[in-house]
Amino acid sequence: MNRRQREAYQVELKRVAKLLGLAQTGDLEDAIIAHCLNQLREWAVAYGNPDTLSELADHFATSLGMQLTEVRGQEDIDALLGQVAPEQKAVIANLKTELGDDTDAVTILRMNRKPWDQVYLAVINCQDWHEFRRYFSKWHEIVHRLIEGQQLTFAFRHTKVTKLEPEEILVDRIAATLAFYPDIFAPIAKEEIERDGRLTFAAIDRIRNRVVPDASREATALACVQHLPRPAWFLRCGMGLKANEARRVNSPQTHMFEDEPPEEKLRVRIGAPTPAGKAIGVRFYPNMQVPEGSVVARIFHDPQGITEEAREYLEDWSTSSGGPIGYGVIDVEAERV
Repeated sequence: MNRRQREAYQVELKRVAKLLGLAQTGDLEDAIIAHCLNQLREWAVAYGNPDTLSELADHFATSLGMQLTEVRGQEDIDALLGQVAPEQKAVIANLKTELGDDTDAVTILRMNRKPWDQVYLAVINCQDWHEFRRYFSKWHEIVHRLIEGQQLTFAFRHTKVTKLEPEEILVDRIAATLAFYPDIFAPIAKEEIERDGRLTFAAIDRIRNRVVPDASREATALACVQHLPRPAWFLRCGMGLKANEARRVNSPQTHMFEDEPPEEKLRVRIGAPTPAGKAIGVRFYPNMQVPEGSVVARIFHDPQGITEEAREYLEDWSTSSGGPIGYGVIDVEAERV
């Protein structure tokens, strides 16, 4: 975030903290997330933990007066037409257009609902690549309802894929915690990781299958990282330019440069550390180049490659200006997807 965005986010934190009756002191984001987590925990104490977090999302949404409905095509939209009041049928019939490629979900306030209907209908976009985002999209809609309460009186709201507004950024951060509710997720993650002796892709798959089958593999991996006691990092890498190279290429004055345009290289896209990894100060920076000798580069450029492990030196990973990001031996498991 730039300065203006940070200031706007702080304003949003204060608004939500006041809405929830929280003190306007300390780390407001942490306080808001803890408050929402406690609400979910109180519900779980009263009704019991379901077997999976996917079930938890559905049951908790119901307790908040919200029905979660997945839409994959016209058949699902046709089924919804029978669940809404006549004056809202035009809205539902137009969902195919409303759930465009830039939209994750649409939440509708039901009009003239029957006594057994939920107040809100959250329609989750599961078309094409949105299928992989559906689990998180559900929790995003739940969090809106959780923090706004009775103030959530809109008739129709889109949730876009790209979330730039302070409200949407905060909701995403709360949803990231609730979606992997630690009381259910952490014990199973710990069990499966200890089974392999460290975090592996196989352990991530077992955790996902057992407790959160609707979540994406990457989201599950990022959640696992938060529950590791030892220093470790989850990286997602891909071809790209350094930030200054990208700015230059996208500049209207690009044609004024005489030299050749910069070449894309394999770079870190996401570098998420465990709490212990963060504590020792080792950071894999976005856009830093992957060492050519790393198993990560080797398997990325091998069309036959799937998964490979290697023992490497951390000092081989360095930034273009700051040198090595650390020292010592690291175990690396790379997978090409």
